[in-house]
Amino acid sequence: MSALVSVVIPTVAGREDHYARCVAAYERTAGDRIEIITIRDRPTCGIAWNEGAAQATGDYIHFTADDLEPHDGWLEPALEAVHRGYLPAPRIIRREGGRDYCDYCGVHGRELPDKVIVDMSVVPFMSRKQWDDIGPSLDCHYFTDNWISWRGERAGYLTVVRRAFAFTHHWAQPRRGAGMTMPERMAHDRQVFEAAKRGDRRWVGERGPELVRLPLGTQVRRAQAPS
Repeated sequence: MSALVSVVIPTVAGREDHYARCVAAYERTAGDRIEIITIRDRPTCGIAWNEGAAQATGDYIHFTADDLEPHDGWLEPALEAVHRGYLPAPRIIRREGGRDYCDYCGVHGRELPDKVIVDMSVVPFMSRKQWDDIGPSLDCHYFTDNWISWRGERAGYLTVVRRAFAFTHHWAQPRRGAGMTMPERMAHDRQVFEAAKRGDRRWVGERGPELVRLPLGTQVRRAQAPS
């Protein structure tokens, strides 16, 4: 029997069409290999991801968004990366075509080859063991993906580009700032992220930021991952 992937999808009122398209795409591309866990109307993405992870029964946990549409073949490259001890970073395109702003976050405007090490993944996918080492997410909206990747690197899991781990981003607008304007939300959540990295536990759960397996300040060479 194939391993089960728990797909956690936060959604809010006003985004029903986006949510329906997202779920249909996951069911079409992965079928009985996934369980869909829907978390509705939580204040932030991070809170929803943590609640979804607590409900997950799968061998793998995949945090996504209701305005993302997975492409055919997304699952196998993600599983391969995890089996090799990495976290996969996706390729993301816009609905109207062209690369999305979130694609290979941190290196906007560049096409990267497969299996290159990067700083982060905006669409987290990991094994249950990796989540146990990395979690929980921050209780904020943005920078939750940054936090998971940052924690992952310090737990020994680098992030690697997997181009076939691919999605279309539809950029749903209702409640995009989670109760704030976009600039306000981005500034607020960046402060939360930086505070959490310094060890402030107000924004994280019981397992906090204490896990540090790579020495702080370690310079990781961004290079081709082993094939």
